[in-house]
Amino acid sequence: MSAVAAASLFYEDVLAPYLPLDGQWSFSLAGSPAIAIRVPAAWEVYVRDKRPDGPARFWREFALPAEWLDGRRIIFEAGAISFHAAVRVNGRLAGEHAGLWSSFQLDISELVRPGANTLELEVWKPGERFPLRETLSGFLPDVATAFGGPWQSLGLRLFGAVLADLQVLAQPDGPVVVRGRLLSLPAVPAGAAPALVRMEIADRALAVEVMPEADGSFAAELPAAGLARWRPDAPALHTVTITAWLAGRRAVCAQRRIGLRAVRVAGGAAWIDERPLHLRGVLDWGWHPDLIAPAPPRERVKRQFAQARALGFNLVKLCLFVPDAATFEAADEAGMLLWLELPMWQPRVTPALRALALDEYAALLRRLHHHPSLVVVSLGCELGAEADAGFLQRLHGLARAWLPNALHCDNSGSAEAYGGAVTALSDFYDYHFYAEPHFFQDLVDHFHRGYRPAKPWLYGEFCDADTCRDFAALAPAPWWLTDPVRLERNDFLHMRAYRQRLAAAGVIDGAAALSRTARRQANAVRKFVCELTRLHSATGGYVITGWTDTPITTAGVVDDRGALKFEPQAWRMFNADGVLLLDRERRRRWVGGDRPACRDPYVFWAGEHAELHVLYSNGLGAAERAVLRWALTSKSGEVLASGESAAPALPAGEVSEVAVLTPVLAAGQDRLAEVRLSAEIEFPGSQLQPVRNCWRLWVVPHPRLPRHLPVAGALRYARAFDRLDRQVEVVEALPAAQTAPFVAGDLSAGVLEGARQGGSGLVWLQRPDARYSRSLPFWREAIHVFVPHPLWRHVPHAGYADLRFFSVAADMALDLAALQALLGPEAVCQPVWRRFDARQLIWAEYVVAVQIGAGRLLITSLRLEGGLGRQPDTFATNPMGAWLFASLLAVLGSEQFG
Repeated sequence: MSAVAAASLFYEDVLAPYLPLDGQWSFSLAGSPAIAIRVPAAWEVYVRDKRPDGPARFWREFALPAEWLDGRRIIFEAGAISFHAAVRVNGRLAGEHAGLWSSFQLDISELVRPGANTLELEVWKPGERFPLRETLSGFLPDVATAFGGPWQSLGLRLFGAVLADLQVLAQPDGPVVVRGRLLSLPAVPAGAAPALVRMEIADRALAVEVMPEADGSFAAELPAAGLARWRPDAPALHTVTITAWLAGRRAVCAQRRIGLRAVRVAGGAAWIDERPLHLRGVLDWGWHPDLIAPAPPRERVKRQFAQARALGFNLVKLCLFVPDAATFEAADEAGMLLWLELPMWQPRVTPALRALALDEYAALLRRLHHHPSLVVVSLGCELGAEADAGFLQRLHGLARAWLPNALHCDNSGSAEAYGGAVTALSDFYDYHFYAEPHFFQDLVDHFHRGYRPAKPWLYGEFCDADTCRDFAALAPAPWWLTDPVRLERNDFLHMRAYRQRLAAAGVIDGAAALSRTARRQANAVRKFVCELTRLHSATGGYVITGWTDTPITTAGVVDDRGALKFEPQAWRMFNADGVLLLDRERRRRWVGGDRPACRDPYVFWAGEHAELHVLYSNGLGAAERAVLRWALTSKSGEVLASGESAAPALPAGEVSEVAVLTPVLAAGQDRLAEVRLSAEIEFPGSQLQPVRNCWRLWVVPHPRLPRHLPVAGALRYARAFDRLDRQVEVVEALPAAQTAPFVAGDLSAGVLEGARQGGSGLVWLQRPDARYSRSLPFWREAIHVFVPHPLWRHVPHAGYADLRFFSVAADMALDLAALQALLGPEAVCQPVWRRFDARQLIWAEYVVAVQIGAGRLLITSLRLEGGLGRQPDTFATNPMGAWLFASLLAVLGSEQFG
C-alpha cells in the first residue's frame, strides 16, 4: 500500500489474526494537557470547547506478538476517522487518509518491532484547515458541531493472501453474482500455489468453484431459486461465504449477509417484488448528543426502528451521514427499509472535493451494497450548480454499479428547485416541500408536468412541525446549550438563549404547556398533509422531518429523551400501506371567466348537502371485494347518519374511489357543531386487514351581521358583506361614536380618532403594515394559543389550532409591542389569539383587543375570506371565515369585550 491510503482497495480475511486497538488512549487537542479518552469516540465527548478543529493527537502503546513477524503483512485498519488522519508508528509516518466516513488500511509491516510499539494519530476535523463544504461533512455540523477523531474501531490485521474488491449482488430475479480479487501480498509470491475460490450460500448443498484469472479476479453466479425472499414483514437473510484455497489449504475467507428482493419502477409506480411500495420514511440526521458521532449502539438502533414502526413508518432516511455497520445490520434483521443519502450538501466543488467524493463514495458503496434494507440512495441533497452534470454522472455510475437493485436519485430535493444541474438520472421525482398546508397542492401542481416521464413521487424531506420543547426537563442543561461551538445560525442561537427569551415572553414553565399544545397541532397538520399526498399516489411516498428533536428544530417524532411524542394508533390510520382518504367536490365559479371554486376541506354550511368522496390509497395488495362502513356522529357520540356499501375491485398500487357520501349536515341555530366521520373498509375472503380512519368536520350556521355596517379605509371585501347577510346595509363612513361597530381595512388616523371618540371597530388588516405587522407562516414553526376571551364563546376551539382554521390561515401576524408603541400609553392591548414561535421563542398575534379612549378595537391579520393557496376565497365558500368575521363583530357589539 502507498503512504496515502487508497479507498479503491480493501483487504479482507475473517481468518486473519486481529489485534484490537480500541480502549484507552492518551489525547491532546491543540496543545492542551493530555487526558485519557476511550476510542472509538468523537473527541468532543471529552472536551467542553467544541470549536478547535485540530491538531488532535491520539497515542498509545501496543504489544506486537513476535509470531506476527513471519513475513506476512501487518495492516493498520481504521473503521472511520474524522476527517484527516496522519498515522505514525514508532515515530515514523505510515500514511495519511482524508475522508470522514470511509474505512482505510495502511501497511505498517516495515515500521513495527516485536513487543512494545507506539502508535500516534494526528487528526483534524472539518473546520478551518479542511473547510466544511469541501469535506463531505453532511448536515451534522449545522445541527450543532462537526465531530472529530476515530469514531469507529481501530485494529491491526495480519494478512497473507487476501480477498479484495468483493461485490455480492443479489439480482432482482436471478442468481447471486459474486465478484472479487484474490491477492497475495508481497510476502506470499504470486502463483506460488494453485488457487481455488469456492462460493456458497448457507443451507444450500450447491457450491460454485472457480479458478482466479492471472490478476486474481474471479466471478461466479450462485443459484438462488427456492430461497426465501427478503420482505419488510419477513426479512429472510442468507449468508454467502467466499473461501479461497491455496495448495489444498483453506487460506482466506469472507462473508456477506444478503437478502433476495427486487425494487423497481414500472408504470410510474414503485414496487418491491410484486407488491406496491409506498415508502413512509422519517428523516434522521444522525443526531446523538451523548455520542456526537453517528455510531449508536445496536440496541438503540433497534429501539428506534421499533418506535418508527409503531407510528407506521417503514423507512428511515439516513440524511447526509453514514453510520457504522450496526444500523445496517439491525435494519436487515428488522425489515426496516433505509434510504442512504450520501453526505454532500451545499458543497464547494473543488478538484479536491471531486476526488474525495469519488473515493469516499466508492469505499462506502463497496462496504454497504449487499444490505437488502438499503432500497434508496441519493448522491446528495439540495445541490446547486457547482455539482455539475458530469460530476453527478460519475458518482451516479458508481452508485448504479454497486447498487443496481435500488432506487436512485442524483439530487434529493430536485435540481430545478435549487438551481442545480438537471439530469435524467433519477428513478423518481423528489421534492422537499416544507409548505403551509394550503399551499401544498399548489406546489404539487406547479412542479407536475404531464410531458415528463412517468415516475413515482417521493418527497425526500417534508412536513416538519415544530413542537418546541420542555426546557425544564433538560436540567441540567445539555452541552449543546452551553459549550462553545462554531455554529452561528439563528435557530441554534435562539435555542441557546432560551432562558432570556422565555423570560421575555413571560413563559414560566420552561415551555412545557406550549409543547403539549404544539404536539396536538402538529398531529392534525401532519395527518392532513400525509393524506393529501396519498390522494395522488398509492406508491412513491414521503419522508417526514424528522426523527428526533435537535438543537435547531423540535420537529422530531421523538423528544430529547427519546420518547414518542405522538399516539401510534392515531398515526397508523394515515401513515400506513393502505389509507382511507376524504376528498370534497370540485366546482367552478364565473368571474368574467371560469375560476376554481375551492372548498374548505372540513368545514361546511349548516343544511348543506355535503359531497364527501371516500377513497382508498392501496399500497397493500389487490382486493377483489371490499365493504365500506361509515358513521357520522356528534361530539357526544350520537349517530347522525351511517351506511354500508360494497366497493369496486381495488387494484394494488392505485388510488380508488370507494363511495360518495351525501349527508345533510346540521348545526344549532347560533353555534358551530363538531361532528366525526369514521370509516372502515374490510376485504372479505382476503388476508388483508381492515383499514380505518376518521376525520373531524365542522358545521357552521349562516351568520347574522349588524343591520347597519359602516366600513372605512381600503377594505377589499366590503362588497361581500351584503351577500353574506342579505339584510345588512353596508355604508361607507368614518368611524364615530355609535352603537353599530364599524369595519376598517387598516389602522388609519381616522380609525384611531373614531375609536377615541367612542367608536367600536374591527380592523381587518388587508395588507402588511410595516408599523406593526410581520410576515410569518401560520402553521410552520408556530404554536397557537387562545387566550380566554368572549370571542371563544362564539368560536369554540380544541385548545390548539386544528384544521377548522385552514381557511383563515394568514401569512402575517401582529407585533404587540410595535402596536402598543403606535397606539401610545392610553391604549390597553390584550392578546386574544397568539402565535408562539417554536424556534425564535417569541410571540406574535392574530387577534388583539384594544381599549383606547372611550372606544374599543379588535385588530386581526387573519384571512377571514381566505384566498391563500387552496383556501376558498369568498365568504360563500368559507363558512369558518364568515362565522369568525360575524363573531368578531358580535363581540364588539356586546357588553363583554375583554
